[in-house]
Amino acid sequence: MKTVAKLVSGAVLVAGLTACGFSSEKSGSSKDDNSISLAVWGSSPAETKGLEKTVATFEKESGIDVKIEVIQDNFQDALTARFAAKNAPDVFYLESFTAPKFIKSGVVAELKDVDNPDDFYQPLLNSFKDEGKLYALPKDYSTLGMYVNTDLLTKAGYTMEDVPKDWVGLMAFSKELQGKLAKDQAAMIFDTAFARNMSSLIASGLTPVTDKNRADFTSSPEALDYLQSLVDGKKAGYLKNPSIDLGMDSAGAAFGSNKAVIMIEGNWVLSALRQNYPDVKYEVVEAPTVNGKNQTTTFTVGYAMAKATDKKEAATEFVKYMTGKGQQQWSEISVTFPTRQSVAEAMKLDQNEVVKAHVLGAEYGTVWSSGVNLPVISTAFDNQFTAAVNGDKTVEQAMKDTEKEANDEIKRQQ
Repeated sequence: MKTVAKLVSGAVLVAGLTACGFSSEKSGSSKDDNSISLAVWGSSPAETKGLEKTVATFEKESGIDVKIEVIQDNFQDALTARFAAKNAPDVFYLESFTAPKFIKSGVVAELKDVDNPDDFYQPLLNSFKDEGKLYALPKDYSTLGMYVNTDLLTKAGYTMEDVPKDWVGLMAFSKELQGKLAKDQAAMIFDTAFARNMSSLIASGLTPVTDKNRADFTSSPEALDYLQSLVDGKKAGYLKNPSIDLGMDSAGAAFGSNKAVIMIEGNWVLSALRQNYPDVKYEVVEAPTVNGKNQTTTFTVGYAMAKATDKKEAATEFVKYMTGKGQQQWSEISVTFPTRQSVAEAMKLDQNEVVKAHVLGAEYGTVWSSGVNLPVISTAFDNQFTAAVNGDKTVEQAMKDTEKEANDEIKRQQ
C-alpha cells in the first residue's frame, strides 16, 4: 500500500464531465501492474488508521496493491478535474449528495453481482442507484440524533422523561426550559441549513425536490409551519445558533461547554465530546418525530469505480471487500457506523446507549441525496431561509423566493 498526498486544484464543474471521452480515458493505474488507485479525502486520525489497516489486510489477502491518493483540496472539484484530464482514479469516494451528477455524467461504472445487497441499510444503498442500477456501495454513514445535557436538564428541574419526543412538544418544552437557564445558555441550538431540515420538511408533507427535479417549498402548510417554528424560536431566544448567538465554533463545542441543553447533531460530535469535554454528561435519543413520523437526515459516502478503469476486476474486488468482509475491521478502527446490518449486529451497536439512536435512524432516515439539482436547490434554500430567520422576510415569502431562485438557476443550467 502506498499513500500519496495530492494537492489538486480543480475549477471544472461536474457538468463538464459529460465531455470526457470514455474510450480513451485512462485510470490512475497501469493495466500491466497489479495495483489500483484509490482517491480519498483527508480525514480524522482514526479514519486514516482504519483505512490504512483495512487496505493492508485486503492487499495481503488479495495480492492487489492499493495506491491511496489523499486529495487535500476541494475533493469534488479535484475529482472532476481528474476525470476531465482522463486521469481518473480506479476507485474513489463518492458522497451521496453529489452522486447523481457524477452518475448522470457517465463516468461511474455500474456495480453488479453485489454480495447480499439486502444486508445493507436500504436507504443508504438506494442513494447510489439510478434507474434501478447501482453505482456505489456505502462504506459508512452518519445520522442526526438528539443530544441532551443531563446535568443542565437536572439543574433546571427536569428529567429525560420530561423531554418530548415530538417536534411541536419539543418547541414548547424548549420555550419553558429557557426561562430556567442563564442568559448565555440555550435551551436548544439549531441549524438553518437545508441539509439539517430536509427530512423534517418531507415528514411535513413536502417534496422539496419534485419528480421533475424542480424545487417546491410552498405546497405544504405543515412544512411552512415547521419552518415558522424555527423562526419563532430564534426570535424568542430559546433556539440559538452556536456561533452567531453563543460565540462558539460549533454545536459540539457549545454543547460540551454547557452552553446548550439540547442539540440535534450527527454522531461525528462524539469523538470531540469524549476528547475535549470528558466531564459533560449527556444522553442521546432519536431525533424528534415530525407530523407523527420518525425522521432524521442520513449522510453517507460510498466506494465507486471509474467507468473507464482498465482494472475493473481488481477494483470491483476491492469495493466488495471494503464494504463486505473488511467492513467490520474498518468500522471498529475508524469508529464509524457500518452500512451492513449484520456488521452492526456483530458489533452490538444496538446495545450501546450512546450510538443506538443513530443506528436506529439508518433504517428510516432521509439520505442527503435527491437528484442532480439538489445542490442548486439547497443553496437557494440556505440563502432565503437565512433571511427569514434574520427577520428580513416572512417564511412564506422566503420559500417563494427559494423556489424562484432555484428553478431559475436550474432552467439556466439546462
